[in-house]
Amino acid sequence: MKGYQFLENDFFDMCEIRKIQRLPQLLYIYLRGLYCRFQKPTFSWSDRIIRGHLGVTQTTLATLKDYLQERGLIQFTSGTGRTPTQYTMLGAIMLPELRVLKIKTLPKSSKHHEGLKNCDPYNTSNQRLNNRIGIFQGTTKEEKEDLRTRGLL
Repeated sequence: MKGYQFLENDFFDMCEIRKIQRLPQLLYIYLRGLYCRFQKPTFSWSDRIIRGHLGVTQTTLATLKDYLQERGLIQFTSGTGRTPTQYTMLGAIMLPELRVLKIKTLPKSSKHHEGLKNCDPYNTSNQRLNNRIGIFQGTTKEEKEDLRTRGLL
């Protein structure tokens, strides 16, 4: 599910043991989401975007990043100017497991044509059919025959 992050039951207990307060927890959960999105422990992200999403000031964000770095959960290198901050997620116990995603890519020779609508190289029609869940899933053969005789199937 896109945009969904699962927090294990003991996540907040571990935060309490490590004495991580509420605002740093919020930033850490936000960074965990980026970690899941990029599927790697090192990624770059703009402080301006984080400030906008979390509603904190630049000084608060800098304090929160230092706080998490002191506790050994992240390591960061602040960007200068338009360069985004580079984050490395360290707290392996508090991070979700990454699932390996197999993504099909288009060959370099094929180009996107403007006339094609709904051109999605990552989800072909065969994959859409395989991902579809049947409405009669779990019904027995007798039930299906009964539905056919009634003209419902």
